[in-house]
Amino acid sequence: MLIALVYDLRSEYLALGYAAEAVAEFDTDETIAALAAALARLGHRVERIGNGRALARALVAGQRFDLVFSIAEGLRGRSREAQVAALCELYEQAYVFSDPMTLAVALDKGVAKCLVRAAGVPTAPFCVLEPGQPLPRALGFDYPVFVKPLAEGTGKGCAIESVCHDSAALAVTVANLRARFQQAVIVEPFLPGREFTVGLVGSGAQAQVVGVIEIMLNAGADAGVYSYRNKEECAALVTYRAADDEVARQAGAVALAAYAALGCRDGGRLDLRCDSHGVPLFLEANPLAGLHPAHSDLPITARLHGRSYDWLIGAIVASAAARHGLATTPTPRAVRARELVPVIHAAVPERADELDTVTAAEAVATALEQAGYASTVLRFAPSANVLDHLASLRPHAVFNLVEAIDGEALGALIAPWFLQHWQLAYTGNSFTALLTTASKLLTKGLLTTAGVTTPLLAHALAVPTTPVIVKPVWEHASLGIDGESVVSAAAAARVAAERSARSGTHYFAEAFIDGREFNVALLERAHGVELLPIPEIVFTDWPSTRPRVVDYAAKWQADSAAYRNTPRRFGIEAAEPELAAALGDCALAVWRQCALRGYARVDMRVDVAGTIYVIDVNANPGIGPDAGFVATAAQAGLDFIQLVTALVASAARPTRRAR
Repeated sequence: MLIALVYDLRSEYLALGYAAEAVAEFDTDETIAALAAALARLGHRVERIGNGRALARALVAGQRFDLVFSIAEGLRGRSREAQVAALCELYEQAYVFSDPMTLAVALDKGVAKCLVRAAGVPTAPFCVLEPGQPLPRALGFDYPVFVKPLAEGTGKGCAIESVCHDSAALAVTVANLRARFQQAVIVEPFLPGREFTVGLVGSGAQAQVVGVIEIMLNAGADAGVYSYRNKEECAALVTYRAADDEVARQAGAVALAAYAALGCRDGGRLDLRCDSHGVPLFLEANPLAGLHPAHSDLPITARLHGRSYDWLIGAIVASAAARHGLATTPTPRAVRARELVPVIHAAVPERADELDTVTAAEAVATALEQAGYASTVLRFAPSANVLDHLASLRPHAVFNLVEAIDGEALGALIAPWFLQHWQLAYTGNSFTALLTTASKLLTKGLLTTAGVTTPLLAHALAVPTTPVIVKPVWEHASLGIDGESVVSAAAAARVAAERSARSGTHYFAEAFIDGREFNVALLERAHGVELLPIPEIVFTDWPSTRPRVVDYAAKWQADSAAYRNTPRRFGIEAAEPELAAALGDCALAVWRQCALRGYARVDMRVDVAGTIYVIDVNANPGIGPDAGFVATAAQAGLDFIQLVTALVASAARPTRRAR
């Protein structure tokens, strides 16, 4: 299907001068990229339209789509979330998610609670205070109370001050919220019990609960309140726990009843909190729930209940397509004999870099199915039961995405050793190559003997003030690297020892090359090893006092300045062909010396004198939907399905050496 993607992009509004809180509900570039990629993997053609006005221009011009997939929140008005849906109905354009009535009602928390309560769904008492309306002498319920704007989302206006213990505090909070948001506020009893969010997909009788998660606030969070701050900094302040006890199941039933009462369609998220008796009560509905794959509550709910991001997006589209009588089954890119290619990993979703592996495994399995293979995702463990099961499947090949076991990077060596021992073909690098490249020190020694330049170790530097970078010996994915990793050579031994003691893993220090950074990706094809287009990591708006390092935040924390300010830039082959050729030759030398196969990435820095230094060798780099290797392959004209099938093909082929 041709799907039009409609959205309000946060970065565009920030560039126009809007405040961060004003556009907090709008979507990040990462969300739109992930959503477009998921739809493409599901076999759909995606056209990124932009906001509601852009869609209006397209529809007026006569453009039509199989579906409009809108997550646009709108900028102004109590019915702002209903604007795109109303536009679609005006032009008889099929669209995803709820109709204008439901979207308008759900945004007005007071109206939503009235309808839900009228349907017999348990909800707390409340009152709505319109602008200028004086506080009533009696609220009809006891203090403490909770106050928030009537028609906002993403926790906007919710803070510790929202919990008011007397009328004086209530008067202050109401006045502040009215002044900030220029709208009515809703007041309800503060519910002291457990807080849940419930994810749902489907429409009408086909609606189902995807899962229930409990919101657990960490140390340092705004206590007792799922506030705007807690949501914006959820990676550090919030723990999301899959819940399936009796109270959680009760919360799921309440949410499903409220979803039906409001007429929600295709997908959404409902929030509930328990009263002092442990009874879950409806708080609010989100029929346009956030869809960032790592940070939004609905995808988190799906993931914690064993459902992939692709599954979630597919279920939403399938529900909308069924309502409109549209077919959603994509045609496989290739016809095969349904050989089985299971995808194995050992990651846990609590860490961003390991969550990326979980997401990658699900995306790879989807791509394999679309390419005509049979596939399944299996959690790997070095046990006889798991290996017996793998062997009994008689796979065409095993797609190996095991990057660590129980958080230990050296665990990545275990899977290929067992697969090799059991004579099962598998993607990516061999046990020997992974062993060679697992240790940065071992890699450095091996490359140095082959004449490949790497940064000098700290103890070999003659000048004590020379800057060095302290990093772990065994970890990749920039784990253990941050803005404080660059120190003087004189301090290197002390800092490395401190970090080693604190983390339980060994650190070392090498000269910090303050130059340009390039990631050279290599892919084994039928004709030999292929160099993919070379991206440069560009440091934009970088503080002059901060070393230019692609640290953990720059790779994994999508809401961080380091992540936003280290984009990739392609085109060096045309702009600087001699440098591109030299980088390619160096990468091929690394490929040969480390006996790599399948695919790999070599990270390099080039100093002001033009000297190329290899700073890292990543065998089996990440291939999640947002990974650099995937973006690089796309520059070479390979879509995700073609990349995945190329890796499967290389698994069954003897290793080809670079010439």
